[in-house]
Amino acid sequence: MLTPGDRFPEVDAFDYQDKLIHIASFCLLAYLWAGVFKKKSIKQWSPKAWITFLLFGFSPAVAFEYGQLYIPNRSFDEYDLIANLLGAILGILGYFKMPHSISHLH
Repeated sequence: MLTPGDRFPEVDAFDYQDKLIHIASFCLLAYLWAGVFKKKSIKQWSPKAWITFLLFGFSPAVAFEYGQLYIPNRSFDEYDLIANLLGAILGILGYFKMPHSISHLH
């Protein structure tokens, strides 16, 4: 996500492919980050846990976009930021809707 723009492969399988990549990346990041808290329900999270999660869960979504202002041939894109945040939200929701351990899959 912070690669210079001239180093990207020119492969676009479909429109908005990059937005899907942003969503998937931040979905996985947030899912894994939610697992750090090891709670089975959002209701079990303390206010401090929420603040910590939001700080470290959403900050990278914003930081990656602003970081692109300093990368050659890249620019800030508000739609990428929205895709990043959407992915993070989906990751949080997915964590609480999916089984948390391999033992549940057997």
